[in-house]
Amino acid sequence: MIYPNDLKISDLIGVTATSSGLIDEFDRERLKKTKENLEKLGYKTIETPNVFTNNKFVSSSGQDRVQEFMKLWKNDDIKAIAQLRGGELLLEMLPYLDDDIIPNNSKWIFGYSDSSLLNFYLTTKYHIATINSGNVLEFAMDKIHESLFSILKCMSEKAIIQENFKLYEGKKHRHEINYSLDTKVKYKSLYNNKEIIIKGRMIGGCLEAIIEILGTKYDYVSDFCNSFKEGMFWYLDIYDSNPLDLYRKLWQMKEAFWFNNINGIIIGRTRSIKKIEDFTYLDALHKIFDDMNIPVIIDVDIGHVKPQFSIINGSFGTFTYKNGKGTLKQEKI
Repeated sequence: MIYPNDLKISDLIGVTATSSGLIDEFDRERLKKTKENLEKLGYKTIETPNVFTNNKFVSSSGQDRVQEFMKLWKNDDIKAIAQLRGGELLLEMLPYLDDDIIPNNSKWIFGYSDSSLLNFYLTTKYHIATINSGNVLEFAMDKIHESLFSILKCMSEKAIIQENFKLYEGKKHRHEINYSLDTKVKYKSLYNNKEIIIKGRMIGGCLEAIIEILGTKYDYVSDFCNSFKEGMFWYLDIYDSNPLDLYRKLWQMKEAFWFNNINGIIIGRTRSIKKIEDFTYLDALHKIFDDMNIPVIIDVDIGHVKPQFSIINGSFGTFTYKNGKGTLKQEKI
């Protein structure tokens, strides 16, 4: 694995809109507060022009987004790239990425949701470690949540340990800067194990985003997963797939050999749990994983139901589960 250089206090972070840009004045205020908070922590920031534009779900064309991204990637003064937010159409960037430049200019990149596709692709094709985490606008909080400090630790420390949070946002909130935590966190084992340890090379992201490359010329996932003798440790964030959609997507991943060499999987909390007729979210998971003889832990602190872990794609992960609680250790080895 290629791990970018450690992020240090006073380093410059480039912010770019790989998917959607700023939509309204509320978002502009969030960006302003984000910059102020990062500067208070000791980091400098700079934005690409497409951060301030948005039209038909995207900040700019796929080609323009790559041009803005590559300017940051090639700039030696910029030590990390923060993705502004998620969206829908990051996939339009993939045809324009420069195969000659990317492997020679590795640096940290973080974000999630639609933005996780870029992270997933950079890791599976180039073996460059990337971070699935909150997008940069989440730093706009009045008091920064502890989960966001883990992003900075992932970029600056050799080993990162995160324990399950106590509360999560059980109700969906819109246009709020701060997390509204109201529900007790409790992880669950799909097979009712009281204690589980999962180890392996970590890979994953937002299911609805990363599956878009399956079977295309951008799909290097099976080769990546088979290249690590220690086996793979998958994680997934499920955004809006209903149970039947979830089953179909997981079936595709399984049939495309993405789950070969897998030691276990952790899956984030999701609000897409309504059954369709008598087919449920758990039915989908059982139909996929029952014959694989691997541990499956659900309702983990991953993804859209905040707060979430920061996960380094390509790191060696150890996840310890016991009686509804869990700890994730990641090592840059």
